[in-house]
Order: sequence, then C-alpha cells, then structure tokens
Amino acid sequence: MQLYKCWHMKKPIIITGLDIGSSKISAVALEVLGGGLSTVLAYESQSSKGVSRGAITGLDDASNSVKRVLTRLCEKTGKRPDNIYTNISGETIKGEKSRGMIPLSSRGREVTRSDIAKCINAASTIRLAFDREIVHKIVLNFSIDDQLSIKSPLGLYASRLSCEMYMIIANLNHIQNIYKCVNSAGYGIKEVIYSGIAEGVSLLEDEWKEDGVILLNMGASLTEISIFFAGTLNYLDVMPRGANDIDGDLKNNQAFNDIISRIKAGSEDFIKNGGNIKLVVITGGFAFSEGVVDILEEKLSYPVKMGIVRNVQGNISGIDSMRAVSAIGLARYAQTHYQPKPFQPKGLVKDISEKVAEIFNNYF
Repeated sequence: MQLYKCWHMKKPIIITGLDIGSSKISAVALEVLGGGLSTVLAYESQSSKGVSRGAITGLDDASNSVKRVLTRLCEKTGKRPDNIYTNISGETIKGEKSRGMIPLSSRGREVTRSDIAKCINAASTIRLAFDREIVHKIVLNFSIDDQLSIKSPLGLYASRLSCEMYMIIANLNHIQNIYKCVNSAGYGIKEVIYSGIAEGVSLLEDEWKEDGVILLNMGASLTEISIFFAGTLNYLDVMPRGANDIDGDLKNNQAFNDIISRIKAGSEDFIKNGGNIKLVVITGGFAFSEGVVDILEEKLSYPVKMGIVRNVQGNISGIDSMRAVSAIGLARYAQTHYQPKPFQPKGLVKDISEKVAEIFNNYF
C-alpha cells in the first residue's frame, strides 16, 4: 500500500533530499504532485568541508557547507527548505538479521494487523550496545506455522507467526552529529536514511531488486556495497576506501583489489545463505573512471551497468541527476513514506500510532 496515493493535499508538498558527502553536499527540492508523481524544482551542489568518510569531523565547517547549499536552494525555489531527509553512511553502519515469533492460537485463527505489529516488534527487539541505534527496520519475510517466505500473512489462518528482519544500525554519536550539523545550519531533519536505500530508490528497477542486484557506490572516500534481493535490501557493507585511495592502473591497484575482494566475500556469503545475484549497478564519482565497468565485469563475473536515475523530470539536467543520485533518492524515499500529521497524539496512543505507521511504511 503506497500511502502517498491517499494524500489529500491542500497545497503542494515539497520534500528536500540532502546528501552530505565527503567531497560534496547536494540538495534537491522535490514537489510531490499526488498520484505518485513528482517533479524536481531545483538542485544545488557545492564542495563540502568538515566531512570525512561519511562522518562529521568539523561541525562549523560542515554546518556552513550545508547552510550554503540550502540557502542557494531557497533562492532557486523561493521557498525555505523543509521536510529535510538526509543520508547516513560510513564505517559505523552495520546490518544485522533477527527473527521474532508470537503464538496466536493452538487451533489457529486469522492473522490481524495487530499480530503483525507484535511480531515485528518481537523481531526488532535486539540487544544493542549503549552507543548503537537502529536506523532502519526492514521486514524480509514472514512465516506462518511451518510455511516459510510469506509476503503478507494478513488474513491467513495460523497458530503462530514469525518474521525475519534486517536491522540497519549505526553509532549513536554519528547520527547525533548529523542532526546537530543540520540544526546548526538553521534547519531540522525529518529522518536520516542509509545512503544505499536512497540510491536504490533512484537507480534500481523493481525486477532487479527481486532477482538480486549489488548496488556499488564508489565515492571519494567510501565504497558502499548494498545487496537487494526479493524486493528489498538484504545486505550491506561500507568500506573506508574510495576514489581518493585509488591511483594508476586499476588492475594492479591494491586499494581497488581490496574493494573487489570485499565485494566477492560478501556476495559469496550472501549466496551461500540462500540469496541470489544477477547484476551489479555502479554509481558514485568513481563510476565515471575509464574502463571501470569492464574491469568490474571481469573481476566479479557479473554483468555491470552504470547507474542511471530513473524517470527524473523537472528542473535538473541529465548530468546533474547523475551527480544527485542520493539526494533524489532521499526525496523519493520520503515521498513514499511521508504522511501529514494533523495532530500529535500523546503518550501510549502516540507510541502505538508511530509503530503502526512504521509497519505500513516499511512493509505494506
């Protein structure tokens, strides 16, 4: 169920995708038109300072960089940036699978939305270190009784319900520093999104995500390896290596070969655990390096495509859309998850409503 199709919009909603990178900071203002349609109102990008390998290393420099980009975006649209969704990446990002099960009835009964919410809550209740925080809770599949890999158990009869989750976890201080960076620039953040998820929204066809695809983002100082299978993200790995670490002949470059080895190890382990991979899609600044697609195909033994932003329309050139992959993806991700809030319930009612919203946003 895609909630944006149900919006009753009295005025256009503008979502801002803010990509805070180590080499550049980019922002896109996306106007949501309803019915799943949207258009880019403006795009702005400038070099960044105070950011290294995905982390904020200088608050003043990073905040000033963000402020410059958002100020220019405001000048182009005539509207102050709002509904800001920004990205998170870096070595602190980890993925972890978990399972949860709840009993229903010894003789079986219909699975309700409340059962699904309880099962997801059970699966996502994991023990975290005090300095770690969950960024995303992704439902991979459900099971009822002995029947595995159920996409949606709602309304089915079962005696017990279980689900498998993929949790994306980050260092709490890393997350807080991103919020403080944008707050210090005079703006607020709606949500922080893992970069690989945002890029997947921009670049990947649904069919690729079903069949199995590696999304490889090779940026200035980071390489993100994100594997999508059965329609959703199933695996991630972030390396502190990027284009700045690679010089000379790619085939004989140690940093590049380290990246290839990491991709191979991750993909082989993923396949051993029941996954599948049919394609590699590459993005990031290093994707434009001469011969990189051919070398990756040779070393990885998979077809490799250059990532191209899908169905982009509005006030942005084709070249700029390639540079704004993450920013566009952040705004599009928000478009499918954003809900207007006419009131703010308190206490227990608020907790329940937020859980239900998260379930529908992340799965249905």
